[in-house]
Amino acid sequence: MIKQSTDELRETSRRMRIEILKMLNRAASGHTGGSLSATDIIAALYFRVMNHDARNPSWPERDRFVLSKGHGAPALYTALAFSGYFDKSELATLRQVGSVLQGHPDMRKTRGADASSGSLGQGLSIANGLALGLRLDGNGANVYVMLGDGELQEGQVWEAAMSAAHYRLGKIIAIVDKNGLQIDGEVRKVMGVEPVAQK
Repeated sequence: MIKQSTDELRETSRRMRIEILKMLNRAASGHTGGSLSATDIIAALYFRVMNHDARNPSWPERDRFVLSKGHGAPALYTALAFSGYFDKSELATLRQVGSVLQGHPDMRKTRGADASSGSLGQGLSIANGLALGLRLDGNGANVYVMLGDGELQEGQVWEAAMSAAHYRLGKIIAIVDKNGLQIDGEVRKVMGVEPVAQK
């Protein structure tokens, strides 16, 4: 995979945002804010940071990505389409019956999706399992996981963080999409999660 420059990443993110808005408008449902806030990070992962190959989505040495905040799936889907995992025309089928692009990632249906997600709080635990499996296989691939800041209110996130530390899972890179919002309002007003950096 060719690593994009900073200017190229900006343009890719811009194009991804346009597609996300088109997808959500066609579907007449979905999570606009959570998808758009994740776009820059997901673009950077897929077009500069992660080792992956759209021609060989089961490549054992690939880095894995878990979108724990599964409602941001449109951002993941655009990255996968722009990477060549499936034709961009599929983006128009978001949330339609029979589509490979449902409201949350489904690894059984979506080419390139490394994990099914949707129930908030479970992604870091999934990433732990992937990292442990890779370690047992002697595979040095990284596992990237994106969580939402509102999702950090879930106790399972912190159990998974303790588990990752206990088992010294240094190949997990957890990223918090700290947009300050959740479906019920501002994270700080619903249940504050600060100080995130120290935690």
